[in-house]
Amino acid sequence: MKAVIGVVLLGVVLPALSKECAQLYEENGLSPNFNETIAHAIHSLTLNELRKFNPLAEELNGVPVVNPRLNDPTETERVIPHAPEEEINKNFMSEAMNTIDLVMSQVGQSGDQFGTNWPIVARIVHKFHMKDTWAKIKEEFDLMKQPAKDLCVCLKDTKENGIFQAVDWVARQYRTAPLLTLLNKPLPKLKDAKSWEVWRARLVQYYDSQAITDAATYLSCVLNHTS
Repeated sequence: MKAVIGVVLLGVVLPALSKECAQLYEENGLSPNFNETIAHAIHSLTLNELRKFNPLAEELNGVPVVNPRLNDPTETERVIPHAPEEEINKNFMSEAMNTIDLVMSQVGQSGDQFGTNWPIVARIVHKFHMKDTWAKIKEEFDLMKQPAKDLCVCLKDTKENGIFQAVDWVARQYRTAPLLTLLNKPLPKLKDAKSWEVWRARLVQYYDSQAITDAATYLSCVLNHTS
């Protein structure tokens, strides 16, 4: 088993999709592995980030994410049903520095999501990779026509369509895997320009236009459809 900074899901047991939903996914241009692409996009989302998409996003938002306190021995859920609000101190002027402050302040604390398997540089890269991914998704989200209600009913049922299971797969990797991988290949220790070239080449593959469309469609359903 290997830990993942990004997601390529293998061996995830998925529920059978209903005929109606499967047809809607295909007709609306979602990828065959939409559950995986969406899981990558949302697995560490927070309410703070959701409110950049829609300022009215609520605490009960229905976006399943890896439990931020995954390695707290008192926690029993690997995945929680709603993206939580992240408490960010305002010790610094910029969002970037306050984000680094947040990441560093969690290292070694009880409930630290990544446990002992994630080097500090990898934690920071992951955090900013996801923030960058969400910025890319928001570009499409802002231009996207509102998805049909029947499609959204299917997409929001994450336990039936496999999204929840895909997020849970990520959580299990965080908890048990001793090594970092990306796109199912081991990553070199991030220590210099040469190792960063490998990381960068793999990270940019997550900006695939189809993966971005899958995620933007899902978030449009979650944030713009109330029923």
